[in-house]
Amino acid sequence: MPFCAECGASTAAGDPYCGECGASQRLNPAGNGSGSGSSGPAGLGTDSVNNPSRSVNSPTGLQLASGTILANRYRIVKRIGGGGMGSVYLAEDLNLANRPVAVKEMIELFADESTRQKAIEDFKRESEMLARLDHPSIPTIYQYFFDQSRGRYYLVMKYIDGGDLARRQRESNGRVSEMTVTRWAIEACDVLDYIHSQKPPIIYRDLKPANLMVDGRTNRLMLVDFGIARFVAPTQKGVTAIGTMGYAPPELFSGNVETRSDIYSLGATMFHLLTGVDPQDNPLLIFDFSKNQRPRQLNQSISVRMEELIIRAVEHKPEKRFPSARSFGAELEAHLRFLREGTEVEIAPVGEIEEEAPQKLADEKAEQIPVRSGAVCDQCGEAISAGDIYCAFCGVRVSEKQTTARLVVLGTNELGAQYQVTSSGESLIGRMDPNRGIRPEVDLSKYDPAARVSRRHARIIAHGNQYFIEDLGSANGTLLNGSIRLVQGKPLALSNGDELKLGETTLRFLAP
Repeated sequence: MPFCAECGASTAAGDPYCGECGASQRLNPAGNGSGSGSSGPAGLGTDSVNNPSRSVNSPTGLQLASGTILANRYRIVKRIGGGGMGSVYLAEDLNLANRPVAVKEMIELFADESTRQKAIEDFKRESEMLARLDHPSIPTIYQYFFDQSRGRYYLVMKYIDGGDLARRQRESNGRVSEMTVTRWAIEACDVLDYIHSQKPPIIYRDLKPANLMVDGRTNRLMLVDFGIARFVAPTQKGVTAIGTMGYAPPELFSGNVETRSDIYSLGATMFHLLTGVDPQDNPLLIFDFSKNQRPRQLNQSISVRMEELIIRAVEHKPEKRFPSARSFGAELEAHLRFLREGTEVEIAPVGEIEEEAPQKLADEKAEQIPVRSGAVCDQCGEAISAGDIYCAFCGVRVSEKQTTARLVVLGTNELGAQYQVTSSGESLIGRMDPNRGIRPEVDLSKYDPAARVSRRHARIIAHGNQYFIEDLGSANGTLLNGSIRLVQGKPLALSNGDELKLGETTLRFLAP
């Protein structure tokens, strides 16, 4: 029986989407439960292993053999990466429909006990750090364990099968389009803003094309390999100088790492992707543009505004760079709109909020009255199997409640960019997360590439023939008609034609 590689639910042969979690099945066309099928851009397809064997030494004496079982659960398929400190393997989770996972192993080849202990502590720190982080651009951690028989530590995480940006660049003949780089940079700023907002801040310290991947399922940028990232107090000095020459800012080598150090590395990454010139070839002087060529001299197709953004990001002094990843991201978002629409957009200062306009709320909420879903999908007309939450043919969520009013996504020509909301009870607006059981009626994942919409962002409450919108404490807020910022716990009444802005996604409310 075929299974969904994302959630492990059984699926029907030929279904392009999972009826349980809505995940695309196109990257697993065989649907045979072993994770086999498309190898993806990086050629990392999973081959079924029918005869598991115990771990044996490879010619290097270090690699796990194909078929090795770890923790009575993870079956090694093959090695897919790694370095001097260990390897990364593609494996199958035998407890969850052979779902593909990535297993990171720390080997022990150390000259002395102090070096060994530091490596172990660094590996534990990475595991604990990743386990506490929750962001769509950071791979989910499934398990962390020590294998007594091998004397090695292992970290099991979500398998990202879309290839890194270095590979994408090679496939684009050395240069990536400005539109694509801008979109990737926006998503990078979003995840950097998230880790920089931790208390104390987490500084990544090694941002470069090889450490940024694209998730083949969601097409979202993923920040991987937190091996040298660390928590840094705002006043901390003397941080160990670790990074990659060419991408690392000058202050990193004097031990004065800070959040703007990651902005420099992102700027260097963008420079490399757009120009095809590797900063590692001239690591000390390449961004001294009084002596070296500017981005547009290397690639005339780069816009003037993009050149300005890159030059500011790689300024020698941190105080001359963008003050934060969030402010850099806001400038990039404005530039992306310019590339798409050809119109300049004025950027409001980061942190500026619109004036609130309170509004009265009805005292009571009607009870949710569940109704039976139809036998066919409202979107594509295909038959719906009993128990399916999402249509297995078009991926649209199956209506489980009586629906009347609609929310239409603005800024897209896609005919299916609309959602029905229940006429009795509540409709959650947010982004789906099957691992945490979050499946909003209005799932904006597809229309929110920068992840500005929170998982549980807002909700629409139906009370009689009136509808209300309430923010649920979202990270980026909810605006009504461009000027009214919703306050958590204070719903506002909706009228036909009202526009709702959640992060960077705008919806229009259409009353029945």
